[in-house]
Amino acid sequence: MGGLGIMGTMEMARNAMRVARAGAEVSGNNLANASNPAYARQRVKITSSVTIPGENGPQGSGSEVGRLEQVRDKVLDKSLVSEKSVTKYFEAKELYLQRAEANLGQTIDNQTIDAGAGYGTYGIAEGMTELFNSFQSLSVSPTSTAERQTVVFNAQKIADKFKTVDRRLSDLRTAINDEVENVIKEVNSKIKEIAYVAVNIGNIEIVEGSANEVRDSLQAAMETLSEYANISTTTNEDGMLNVFVDGHQVITENVMTKSVTMYTDGNGMSWLADGDTGNVINLKSGYLKGMIDARDVGVKDLKDKANTLATQLITEVNALHKTGYDLYGQNDNTAGLFTGTSAADMEVNAAIISDPRKLQGSSSATEVSNNDVIRSIAALSSKTLTNLSGMTFNEYYGNTVSRFGQDLALSKSQLNDQKTVQKMLERQRESVMGVSVDEEVANLVIYQRAFQASARLLSTMDGLMQDVLNMTR
Repeated sequence: MGGLGIMGTMEMARNAMRVARAGAEVSGNNLANASNPAYARQRVKITSSVTIPGENGPQGSGSEVGRLEQVRDKVLDKSLVSEKSVTKYFEAKELYLQRAEANLGQTIDNQTIDAGAGYGTYGIAEGMTELFNSFQSLSVSPTSTAERQTVVFNAQKIADKFKTVDRRLSDLRTAINDEVENVIKEVNSKIKEIAYVAVNIGNIEIVEGSANEVRDSLQAAMETLSEYANISTTTNEDGMLNVFVDGHQVITENVMTKSVTMYTDGNGMSWLADGDTGNVINLKSGYLKGMIDARDVGVKDLKDKANTLATQLITEVNALHKTGYDLYGQNDNTAGLFTGTSAADMEVNAAIISDPRKLQGSSSATEVSNNDVIRSIAALSSKTLTNLSGMTFNEYYGNTVSRFGQDLALSKSQLNDQKTVQKMLERQRESVMGVSVDEEVANLVIYQRAFQASARLLSTMDGLMQDVLNMTR
């Protein structure tokens, strides 16, 4: 055997040019996707062509493109799927707790339980303080119409504040609930997308080989789904994908076998549920879980506590007011200073608004200047109440907003810590899978030189072939 010969060497040079061209194309594709966060860099896997026997032993016949490899770290990919779900949970929780803080109308100081300290503009704490202070001032001049008018004005202010806070927090819960419904639809949409992409990968790789860009899309879709709800994935022996939403399998071997649905409880609140059984899925992380926790724990607790405070204020003030006599020496044991039974319907008695002299502050029908009832109402500011966990009005409110503030501060701290973890993982993945512009440019130079050298070899062999042909003439 005479080795490759002129024709064999020309074929080897041509194959080498193909390899160099393929390498340059891959580097160009990498450079084009250098700023694409979902892209994992690729490289040409070059293999040696078959060896042939020669006079001096086996002889290589050049190289060829074996396949296009995608540089991926599956452990990092799975870790980011998990960590992004946790990050989004804290993001959602912090976002909606901040909105609740805004709806409360006060900047919450999470370091103190003093409801009157550092809360910004007029709030519930200030309103209660002003109301009791106005009763204290009225006790000095119990027949003063001006002082009575001040009491009525402050009562109207605190009633309006309670109603406003209750309405805003109710609206916030409704808004969060509406968003929960939208996210549940997005979860189903993303599950369908993942199944569609997974099937395409299988079809492409059966017919054409590697489906690297499609795998990028699959990873990005799974990370997006994990941001909504905590998911886990497995693959079978054939590489087919299984996806679970909090343990509930929704994709089986690349096929969407189950959807998720929306369960609505008796209060109109929506939850993620199993599409087959309708049972609620108790999520562990994800944006959806963060919204639900904010809606049903943070915001609801704040709303309920404000309502409890309003109810007790109405009850305690009215109980004393009903025992008193107005400046006309009359007692109406059904007339309280406030009407309504909760924060939602709290109002000031319309008759007293029209005529502040009907404020029942005396303990005697004949001595209208008596201030016993007025002083008793003023003393409520320092009275501890069983229904307020043995605290005063301001202590109870201060404790409520302080706990809420601490929950908000904890969410912020946890989010910052979680973002640090996620960024570390993203940097690690970038170092493994990301495109290095400098490296790709250097590779382009190498492939260019290889192409030029192979072209030169082809040209040389072509010249030799011409010489051989000329010798035969």
